[in-house]
Amino acid sequence: MSPTRVIAILLLIAAIVVLAIGIIYFTVQAGSLPSFMGRVANSSAHRSRRATAAVTLGVVLGIASLVAFSRSRSQAR
Repeated sequence: MSPTRVIAILLLIAAIVVLAIGIIYFTVQAGSLPSFMGRVANSSAHRSRRATAAVTLGVVLGIASLVAFSRSRSQAR
């Protein structure tokens, strides 16, 4: 397996994880989040800035993964 394909797979995994974190930030109230995600005691608000940042980063990582996959395919030819 080429190094470019390994990087593409790692970027894809990172994109999926970051998108999942962004969805968690959008759906779970700040008072119910785990402590490592920035729990705010007795809060019913959502962490919309963090959610937006996580989803944006996930999309960027997904695009980078697609670019890396396309480069690895062109190198194989």
